[in-house]
Amino acid sequence: MREKMLLGLARAHSHHPWRMLALTALLTILFGAAASQLQVTMRWSDLLPSDDPRTIQFNNIVEEFKTSTSLIVVVQGEPERTTQFADEYAAKLIALVDEEKNAKLRKEIADLEKKIAKAKDGDRAELQNEMEQLVLQLDEKFYQRIDYKAETEFLRDHALMLVKEKDLKNIGDIYWDANLPALLTNVNNSMEKEYVGQQESISTREKEDGAVMFLEGLESLVDLLTQYSTDEDTPQSTADKAVDQMLFGDSYFLSYDKSVLVMMAIPNFDMTDIAKVVSGTRAAQKIIDDMAKSYPDVKAGLTGFIAIGHDEMVYSEQSLGYTSIIALVAILLLLILSFRMIVAPFLALFSLLIGTIWAIGAAALVVGQLNIMTQMMTVILFGLGIDFSIHIISGFTERRALGDEINAAIEMTLLKSGTGVLTGAVTTACAFLTLVISHSRGMKELGLVTGFGLLAILLATLLMLPSLLVLRDRRLERRRIDGKKAPAQQRDISFRFLGTFAQLLSKKYVISIAVAVLITLYMLFMSSKMTFDYNYLNIEPEGLTSISLQDTVTNKFDMGMDYAMVIASSPQESRSQAQQYRKLASVARTEDISLYLPSKEQQQRRVPYLIEIRNRMENAPIKAAASRTDIESVRRELDRLQMNIIEMQDMAFTGGQDKVDNKCKNIVGDPEDENPQNKIKELLQRCDDRTISTIISKYQRAFAPRFKASVLRMCNTTPLELKDLPESILDRYSNTERDQFLVTIFPAANIWTNAQFLDQFTNDLESVSDQVTGMPPVFRALIEVIGSDGKKSMMATLVIVFLLLWLDFRKPGYALLAMLPLGAGVIWMVGLMHLTGQQFTVMNVMGLPMILGIGIDDGVHVLHRWIKEGKKNLFTVFSSTGKAILLTSLTTMLAFGSLIFSIWRGFGQLGAALFVGVAACFLTTVLFLPGLLYLFKGKSKL
Repeated sequence: MREKMLLGLARAHSHHPWRMLALTALLTILFGAAASQLQVTMRWSDLLPSDDPRTIQFNNIVEEFKTSTSLIVVVQGEPERTTQFADEYAAKLIALVDEEKNAKLRKEIADLEKKIAKAKDGDRAELQNEMEQLVLQLDEKFYQRIDYKAETEFLRDHALMLVKEKDLKNIGDIYWDANLPALLTNVNNSMEKEYVGQQESISTREKEDGAVMFLEGLESLVDLLTQYSTDEDTPQSTADKAVDQMLFGDSYFLSYDKSVLVMMAIPNFDMTDIAKVVSGTRAAQKIIDDMAKSYPDVKAGLTGFIAIGHDEMVYSEQSLGYTSIIALVAILLLLILSFRMIVAPFLALFSLLIGTIWAIGAAALVVGQLNIMTQMMTVILFGLGIDFSIHIISGFTERRALGDEINAAIEMTLLKSGTGVLTGAVTTACAFLTLVISHSRGMKELGLVTGFGLLAILLATLLMLPSLLVLRDRRLERRRIDGKKAPAQQRDISFRFLGTFAQLLSKKYVISIAVAVLITLYMLFMSSKMTFDYNYLNIEPEGLTSISLQDTVTNKFDMGMDYAMVIASSPQESRSQAQQYRKLASVARTEDISLYLPSKEQQQRRVPYLIEIRNRMENAPIKAAASRTDIESVRRELDRLQMNIIEMQDMAFTGGQDKVDNKCKNIVGDPEDENPQNKIKELLQRCDDRTISTIISKYQRAFAPRFKASVLRMCNTTPLELKDLPESILDRYSNTERDQFLVTIFPAANIWTNAQFLDQFTNDLESVSDQVTGMPPVFRALIEVIGSDGKKSMMATLVIVFLLLWLDFRKPGYALLAMLPLGAGVIWMVGLMHLTGQQFTVMNVMGLPMILGIGIDDGVHVLHRWIKEGKKNLFTVFSSTGKAILLTSLTTMLAFGSLIFSIWRGFGQLGAALFVGVAACFLTTVLFLPGLLYLFKGKSKL
C-alpha cells in the first residue's frame, strides 16, 4: 500500500511536474492565509491547564483588575530631582493617546465623510451616526491613572481611624499636645512604651516598616529644629512638609534610602491586547528618552508585567528572526559543501520554507495562538523538516550518479528513501502528538504545533521537491543536448569514511558494543548528578532594562516583585484573608482594601481613642513664648530622644532589622565610625538657652498650628464605608463593579534563588486559599505539571514509537533494534548536559520528550536501508544512508544550536539541550548499530 502510493506520487512528479507545483502553490496560499491569523502570548499562566484554578484566577485578575498588570516606572537619583522628574513625567504619561488608532480612525472618518456627501437622505443619517461613533473613539488614552504618591488627602481626614487599637494605645499620646516640650515628652513616652526594650515591636516586616516611618518623622522634626537654630529664615512650607512627614510619611513612593522612586501607570488595556502593550510601552519609553536631556542626573526605566511582556514579545520575535536566518544560512552552506552542488540545496531550502508556511497555517488552525514554548516552532521545524529534503536529494543524486534516467531515479528514490522518510516523519510526529496527553497547555500545544507542523512540511516536501528535481535535471539534459553544457561526470558523493568506520566496528563487534555500553553506563552516572534551576529569571532575556530594574526594586524596597494574588468576594473576606497571610513567616507584606477600610467593629473600638486625642489637643493651647521650664524640658527631652534612638538602634542591630538600624544611623550616627554624624548631639551642642528659645518660638509659630490642625482633622469619627474611599484606592483593590477585591501578597525573600523558599511560600499561601495565583504559585505548578507530564509523555512516546516501528518492520526485534540507539542517546544527552555545565530548567526539560521523537529517525533509516540491502553490505548502508543521517543530524543541530544566540535565554537552553541530544543519538546509532547488525545479520527471527 505504502509503496504503491509512493510509486504513484513518483509518476505524478515525473509526468506532471507543473501540475504538482500548481497544487502546491494553491495550498500555500490557503495555509498562508491561515498563518496570518496566528496570535502570540507570553503569559506563563497560558502554559498551565486551562482548567487549573491558578490559570482561571490569573486570567480573571488580569481581566478584572488592570492594576494587577501595571507599567512600573523606576526613577533613580537624588530625591529632590526624582520627585520633580516624577511630577513632570506623570503629567506627560497621562496625556498619551493612541496615535496609531487615531490614524486609522481618521482615515475611516474621512472615507465616511465622502460617502455621506454622496449618500441619499435615507442613508445619510445612518452613516452620520456611524461617523459620530468613530469620533468618540478618537484620542483614547493609554493610561487611566499614575500612582506614585500616597493618598495624603484621604489620610488627612481618616489617618487615625486606620491606626490599630494597640498602636493608638501606645503612641496615641503623641497627638495630645502640639507644643514642642510636650510633643518631645510624648514622643519619648511613646517610644519607651512601643519600641525601647520591645524586640517584638519590630519583629515583622509590617512592624519594621512602621518603625522606619516613625523614625523618618522624627528625623524630619530634628532637621527642622536644626534649621530653626540658625539665623536664616525657614519658609512655612518646610514646616508643613515636616508635619506631613511626621503624620503621613513620604508623600512619594520612595525606597528606604530615598534613592529610588517607583511610579505605577494603570493602563486602559490588558496584557491580552498585544498591540496596545507594544505601542503603550514604546510611547512611555519615548517620554523617558525625551526627558533625559533635561534630567541628566536622573536615571529612569520601565519594568513590571507590561514592560517585561513587551520586551519578551519584541526581543523573542527579533531573536527568533535572526536565529532562523542563522539556521537557514548554516544549513544551506552545509548542504552545498556536502552535496558539492548549489541548485539542489537551494531547492531543499525553498521546499522547507514553503513547508514552514504550511506548518504555521496548520498551527493557526489547530491552536490559534503561540505561547512561550511554541513560538520557537519555526526553528524546531527548520531542523527537523530539512531532513526530508536531504534524504530525497541524497537518494535522487545517488540514483542519477549510478546512471538511472530521471523518471526511474525519482521512482527509486521515493521507493527506497521514501519509506524511511515516511516512517521517520510519522514516528517523530506521533511522538510529538503524544504530548497531547499532557495537562500542561504548553506541552500539549507544543505537541500539536510540532506534530502537525512536521506532517505539513513532509506533505509539502513530497508534493513539491521531486517535481523541482525533475524539472532541474530535465533542463540540464536539454542544455547538454543543445551543447551548451558538457556532459556531467558521475561523482560518488557518499561518505565512504562512515562506511569504513562501520565495517571496522562490525568486525570488532564485541569490543565496539562493550565500549558503547561502558560509555552509556558512565553517562548514566553523570545523569544522576543533573540538577534543576528553579530561577525563572535565568530563563528571561539577559541584559534587558525591564529585568534588571526588577532587581533594583527588590533590593531598594526589600521586597520581591513576583508577588501572589487572590480574589475575595467582599471587603470582609479580603480582610480575613489578608490577616491570615500577614501571620505567615514567609510573607513580607500583604496589601488589600482593609488597609483603608477597617471593619465596623474595629472602627467602633478606635472611636474612644480618637475622641480622647481630639479633646486633649483642643484643650492644649499653643504657647506664644518659651518659659525657662520649656527650655530645660526641650534640652532634656532631646537628650532622652537621643538615648531612646540609640537603644532602638542596638535592638535593631541585634535583631537583624537593618532598615531600622540604618534609619537610626541617619539620626544618631554609626557607632562603628570614629566621628559619627549624630544630628541630635550636634543640635544640642549648638543650643544655648537663647538658641533653644529661638527654636521653640519659631516652632510654635510655624509647626505647632499646622500639627494641631492636622491632628484635629485626622480625628474624624465618622464611620468609613466603601463608598468613602477615593477612586484610586478602589481601583487598586477592587474591580469596576466593586464586587471583587484583590489581595496581594509579597514574599519575605527572593523566591527564585531559593527553591525551598519558593515551596514554603507557595505552600503557605495555598494553606490559606487554594485559589491563590500569581507568578510564584503558577511557576511552581508549572514545574510540577511539566515534570509529571514529561514522564507520562516519555512513556507514552516510547510505547507508540515501538508499536509504529513494529507495524512498519513487521517484527518486534527490528523495532527494538531501531530504538536501542535512542534509549542510549537520551542517557548520553543528559550526561553530556551535566558535563557541559547545563542544568534542567522549565524550558529545556521539554527536550527530553522531544528528543524521543527527533532521535528515532537515525536508527529507522539505517535499519530500512540495511533491510533493502539484504541485511548485508554495511559499508554501503553507512556510506549512503549514514551520510544522510549525519547531514540530517548536523542540520538539526545547526537549527537548534542557532537558538543559543537568542536573547531569550529559555530558547537558548532548549536549543543547547536538543543540540546535545541530537548529537548523542547520532553517536549512539553509529557506535551501537554496526556491531549489533553484524551480530544479528544471520538471525531470521529477530
